[in-house]
Amino acid sequence: MLTKKWAITGAALALLALTGCAGTSGGDDNGETNGGGPSGDPVVLSMLAPLSGAFADTGAQIEFGAQVAVDEINAAGGVLERPLEITKSDTADGAQASVQAVRDSVSEGHDLMFGELSSANCLALAPLVDELGASFVTTTCTNDDLTGVDGAEAPFERFFRVGATSEQDMLALARTMYEAAPDVTTYDVFAFDYVSGHLQWEQFSQELEAQGMDLSADVQYFVPLDEQNYTSQISALAGASKDGEKRGLYLGTYGSGTSSFINQATQYDLFANYDVVVNSGSYWPIATSLGGSAPEIYNGYDYNYLAYDTEENTAFVEAYQELAGTVPDSWGYQGYLAVKAYAAAIEEAGDTSADAVVEALKTVSFTTPQGEYTIDGTTHQGSANIVVTHTVGDAAEDTGVKVLESYVVPYEDTTK
Repeated sequence: MLTKKWAITGAALALLALTGCAGTSGGDDNGETNGGGPSGDPVVLSMLAPLSGAFADTGAQIEFGAQVAVDEINAAGGVLERPLEITKSDTADGAQASVQAVRDSVSEGHDLMFGELSSANCLALAPLVDELGASFVTTTCTNDDLTGVDGAEAPFERFFRVGATSEQDMLALARTMYEAAPDVTTYDVFAFDYVSGHLQWEQFSQELEAQGMDLSADVQYFVPLDEQNYTSQISALAGASKDGEKRGLYLGTYGSGTSSFINQATQYDLFANYDVVVNSGSYWPIATSLGGSAPEIYNGYDYNYLAYDTEENTAFVEAYQELAGTVPDSWGYQGYLAVKAYAAAIEEAGDTSADAVVEALKTVSFTTPQGEYTIDGTTHQGSANIVVTHTVGDAAEDTGVKVLESYVVPYEDTTK
């Protein structure tokens, strides 16, 4: 069931005042916070993420969110009265880079790790984390098999997830589309050619059918992650979708891939051919970057900065804006959650060893913008809600985007 519908337009979309980019808060040169903050050797968390290449923006957002959490925790006294710090590794070159980054991090004594974008990278590094006796909390990898599926035991002893799964995203998005556009029964597909790209389309289409839709999938394209020229596929989609029938477009891309597709599709007026367009990636930063020209799109992911009217969310958004100069998206939020989870686990364990922290992560609970957040001790999956937003570009809005309607779908309603 879809719950907590919210719609925000006009003046209510105004951004919190930007105060410019800033560094970490309240610190001096030796890592101590001013006024008797945490002291001694820092507790170091190792972040793995794409920091260069096509998805460097994603890595930057994970880092911004993580740093917001670090600043918040250090301002409150640190962990075990010690300052928290982050070290970074660039994994833009793929799974082998991720595996090597894990080895390097552990060899340097930093065995509490977090991050990653690609599920392929996470699937490669997760067994190594177990083998090396380390700990990993993924922010963004969505592949269902990384944590326990449908309540099953986690496949990896030392691997946890704070972001949502593919199944969560697709169940929430499909159920929303079944309610919002039940007469659109034909979908074309354009998605990335990797494990989650195929899986998410399968989950979305299967859930529409489970809801009772007689679904037809017509033109389907799956393109490499590093491909940026989509003109041939867009031309074919434009030809197939111009007959005027009720039709939807499933866009299984994220980051620069989504931006490239939209920019190239605009030249063909492609979006005018579709009654609905859905996107499974973190879409908000792309929409806001298009200067009011973003097409009308439904997007399912696990955060939107307008979704929660809580003190914690207000504080997070303000701190993120001060640090990054923009509002947070899902990737920044997930980076924030990973650091908060580690800090809570370290405090609960009273120890920074990987063995102790892994055990504490299985029962950890901490306060977040969405409310109290937990990690299931059996599945190792965090209790992430899904936020489905229906947006369109609007130059009159401060963000360049109008939120037409959105739903916060609670975690318990996104699991089978």
